[in-house]
Amino acid sequence: MTSALMRAMRFSEADLQANRSGELSRVQAERMKRARRRQLIIAVIVFFAFVILATSLLYFGQRNQNQILAMAGALLIVVNAILVGIVGRAFMRLGSDLRAGNIEVLDGDVERVLRRGRHGDNYLIRIGGSSLHVTREVFLSFRHEAPYRIYRSAHARLLLSAEAID
Repeated sequence: MTSALMRAMRFSEADLQANRSGELSRVQAERMKRARRRQLIIAVIVFFAFVILATSLLYFGQRNQNQILAMAGALLIVVNAILVGIVGRAFMRLGSDLRAGNIEVLDGDVERVLRRGRHGDNYLIRIGGSSLHVTREVFLSFRHEAPYRIYRSAHARLLLSAEAID
């Protein structure tokens, strides 16, 4: 049972042992650092693309006396500020999770919930009053209404590992 979870969630026995003691394993910490670095690179690229586009719209709007272009440029500045805030918050959450002792443990019976939607299916795992969005593979690795212990990061709430409880 745990081996199916290990494959689906991509964790090892060493990761599980580290999570049991309330810590991230070296591999999990490296994975989170790579994700954090990737988020930062994408955020910088998107930020500068929005800045260039907003500047261009403001310039052409003012040069041609076109209020629509000027308003679109101003709107892009606001959207860019919101995106920077969202990415900054995610970046800080991952940073907080990289500190020691930021493992959250959820115990209890797992309820598998499949929500059908127009744009695809959403797979949820409910345990201990929390709902976790998971991939189809992870969803199928859990038994419905069986007891589990799930380890996740405390701030970004990334699933780290899981084990069936006897």
